[in-house]
Amino acid sequence: MLDALQSLWQDHLMPSGTQIAFIMLDDLHYFPVRKEESAYLTLRTTFQELVNRKCNYSLTITAPTLLFTDIAEVAEPLGRFFKAIDLQMFTFEDAKEAINKRLTSVGSSMQLSDETVRMIVEKTEGHPYLVIFVTHELLNMTEGRRRIEVESFNQHWPKIQVMLGRQIFHQKFQHASPTERRLMIAIAKKGSKLVSPGDFHEFKGASRLFARLEEAELLIRSERGKYRLFHPLFADYLREQ
Repeated sequence: MLDALQSLWQDHLMPSGTQIAFIMLDDLHYFPVRKEESAYLTLRTTFQELVNRKCNYSLTITAPTLLFTDIAEVAEPLGRFFKAIDLQMFTFEDAKEAINKRLTSVGSSMQLSDETVRMIVEKTEGHPYLVIFVTHELLNMTEGRRRIEVESFNQHWPKIQVMLGRQIFHQKFQHASPTERRLMIAIAKKGSKLVSPGDFHEFKGASRLFARLEEAELLIRSERGKYRLFHPLFADYLREQ
């Protein structure tokens, strides 16, 4: 990879006038990691050497915040290699900007009232992907209107929830094993904001099941030993299974 990136820079990017090239790696937490041969350290070494070879690349990664704690345990120097930026859920202003830019980019003259955007943020808790998905479905269901008011959103919300279940949550649910599915349903029906493996003694190897669900991003570790389902709307879906 090192030589290939150097050739790309020297033979194509630099001659074309490129001053900096960004390489983006999504979901770094899925990289295989072993203490004796860390993929994280390989990344650091590769991009530091590219700087030495006068190739101006910038590496950008995405991963859960807690990954940096894990990195410190496996490859501590890498923690100083990255400048961490904590990405939060969309606020009302964030969602409004994202929606308007999306509409502008496709040449649409449709508008969503502020109350409608606020309701979308409330239902999705500002989850960026869900904000865009819900907006897309709402626009499809109100095609032909120039402005969408909150009354239209409330009218179509039950159908949007069905679409969320079919197109997002069902797929995530099916990727889990039968035992993991039963555990997720039990977590949803428990109704607690945070749960731990010790809350589910009826599941053999609950800690291992929790770890697998976290790896699949179906559970989110909020603090050490405490987890939550990745979204309340997913919990609603699970309670209906």
